[in-house]
Amino acid sequence: MLKQEHIYSDEYLIIPVRVNIQDRKELLDKVRKTGEEYDAAIVCLNREMIAGFDHVRTALEHAIRAWKEDQMIARSLEVEVLLYAAGTRQTGLIGPFGPENGTSDYYLCIIPPRPEAAAALLECMEEVNDEDWNEMPENKASRLIRAYNITPEELEVTGRDRLGDLIRERSALLAVNR
Repeated sequence: MLKQEHIYSDEYLIIPVRVNIQDRKELLDKVRKTGEEYDAAIVCLNREMIAGFDHVRTALEHAIRAWKEDQMIARSLEVEVLLYAAGTRQTGLIGPFGPENGTSDYYLCIIPPRPEAAAALLECMEEVNDEDWNEMPENKASRLIRAYNITPEELEVTGRDRLGDLIRERSALLAVNR
């Protein structure tokens, strides 16, 4: 299996994690408090709703750009990242992109990169580094096609192997259609 490393940039850190969430509110409080303590925006993106690391990078880069240019849709950078990941301006549609009760996988995103914040959160999360998180099995592809309203015509033109590109385009279009 592919060993997945942390993804660092000057602006963010992405870590693939698995979390068993007993109380969603408790986890979100810990994430918020950790962000406050280390002066970082922290977001957990549900792996089941994301088309790989390029999709996460696209959402982060667009959200950070909107934040820097004072052009955000949302009131917080965390929600802005979720909106770009979901490719929508409607906060009511971003629920499936964040944490849920139960055991699930997430892209832990820390803006700006704060290894201390990552260490604090990894006390209650398991880092996953032995799986290819860019892989898209058929059941996930079908779920993403529905979630992002990808039309049969779009798939026919681009090919199913470019589904991730179509999804990232939804994030880019959100930036254009402010």
